[in-house]
Amino acid sequence: MWTTGISTGIGYRHPIESTLEPIREAGFETLEISTAPQHLDLSSPAALEALHRRIGDAGLRVHSLHAPFGHDVNITSPDAAHRRAALDHLHRATEALAILGGTLYVIHPGGEDQRWVWERDLRMSLAVEGLLEVAAGCHAQGLTLVLETPLPHLLGGSLDDFSWILDRLPREGIGVCVDTSHCSLGGFLFDAVSRFGERLVHVQVSDNRGVTDDHLPPGQGIIDWSRFRQALVGVGYRGVFMLEVSGNGDIAAHVRVAAEAARRVLSPA
Repeated sequence: MWTTGISTGIGYRHPIESTLEPIREAGFETLEISTAPQHLDLSSPAALEALHRRIGDAGLRVHSLHAPFGHDVNITSPDAAHRRAALDHLHRATEALAILGGTLYVIHPGGEDQRWVWERDLRMSLAVEGLLEVAAGCHAQGLTLVLETPLPHLLGGSLDDFSWILDRLPREGIGVCVDTSHCSLGGFLFDAVSRFGERLVHVQVSDNRGVTDDHLPPGQGIIDWSRFRQALVGVGYRGVFMLEVSGNGDIAAHVRVAAEAARRVLSPA
């Protein structure tokens, strides 16, 4: 049906190299790269080139990279210096993705500063301004910018706000990623697939228990995976079924659980 991939973020507390063998042994071939600071060094092109070779030697390939995020990476900050620092960091990540041989650069539309609602119009406009700059950087590297549906309390977290931002970005070279857990917590997972299906190029797959973004393997929470699978078929989705699940401790064991969970939810009923 779809190629199943997995984010190296399943071992984000550890160097990325430690995730490669367990991921390949579990049967995966397709990766999304996590940019957690303790996981991946974006500052050294030589180290990234070496990582690219190591990924290939392991029988893996990079499909996508999750752009850096967090309170210190905020393209909507009212402080121009903070915005510039965030954009420079995001540009380094586009360069890393190009070196690693991937094509999809997955980004949240804003930062994690919940005060954005105090300056709603300004912050929404700054999001568009920043995303246009990042999109230009992606275009220069031959990459696709992929706008991810964020958690519902964050900037762009409602379908209408997300649409407002997306409508102000060019269609060429820019797609949409539906994050299943984020949209589920907002109560609009299936509406998101339907609404953005024409531009849907990526899905980040995890489950939750209905309260927080738990990053559980699919089937361990409340999401109706049969309905989600049907929704993807309905919009003609042709991308990767990319698992974005968490793990702490035995990386290999967590990867095996994630692989089995994906097989179950993708198997015909």
